[in-house]
Amino acid sequence: MVDEFPQIQILYQDQDLAIINKPSGVVVNRAQSVKSQTIQDWFAEFLAKAGQKAKVAKDEKVEKEDWQKMIPDDFQAQYGSAEEIWQQRQGLVHRIDKETSGVLLLAKNPGSLVNLLAQFKKRLTHKKYWSLVHGQLQVDSAKVDAPISRSPTNRHQFRVEIEGRRAVTNYQVLKVFQGFNQDELTSVLGQKDAEQILEQRDSYAQGFSLVECELITGRTHQIRVHMKHLGHPLVADSVYGGRRRARTDRLWCPRQFLYARWLSFIHPRTGKRVQATAPLAKELRQAISLLQ
Repeated sequence: MVDEFPQIQILYQDQDLAIINKPSGVVVNRAQSVKSQTIQDWFAEFLAKAGQKAKVAKDEKVEKEDWQKMIPDDFQAQYGSAEEIWQQRQGLVHRIDKETSGVLLLAKNPGSLVNLLAQFKKRLTHKKYWSLVHGQLQVDSAKVDAPISRSPTNRHQFRVEIEGRRAVTNYQVLKVFQGFNQDELTSVLGQKDAEQILEQRDSYAQGFSLVECELITGRTHQIRVHMKHLGHPLVADSVYGGRRRARTDRLWCPRQFLYARWLSFIHPRTGKRVQATAPLAKELRQAISLLQ
């Protein structure tokens, strides 16, 4: 199974954790509705191949004494012991959407897992995403503090709602694009697709903005919902940007333009802060190259 994911890049790993560059199109966690292989499946086999699981009782005892040191002093077992949580999550510390690529943190033992989960809960971690949105934002940097709840008519969709859960995103505009580089567009996509895109003048009249978003909270679809709320949906986002526009977007940007660029956390063993950055995926780099 590990061989089925040759595109997964390991950004960093040690005895306690691994940081990977998750590719777009791969689901992170197992679920009854998910038929394809997931990151959880990949990681389980990755650990097995790396010999992470001890094979004799003595080794298991030594290993347990080692990772127990990383369990936070205020850990409470209302959701199970550290080992039970490990069995449930199989190293999964957090999630990012199927279509989103970028930094994903995985734990290699129960001690590091519950330590990192506690950091996420206490907001000791920091996450930054890059997104390409339609239009030009009026303010180059701001805090969006707008509660989010699930749509009552579509369980797969969320919206800003006064009675929702608090959601906070800090954003900063990195670069503004006025529109397409027509010569590059034609060269890369061909005359037919380029003409189809350029015909949608109303959709693209306001240009685009490359935006860095820092998540203060971690609600489902938070960046996508907040950018939609500001009137600047993500490029190629069929859920929040409109299906018609998304179809045209995907002629030049084959997937939703959102990637987890940067993650910072405290190493559960050393106590030192760790930072990890993932490179921009090839298809997103190409989409940027088509703009001016």
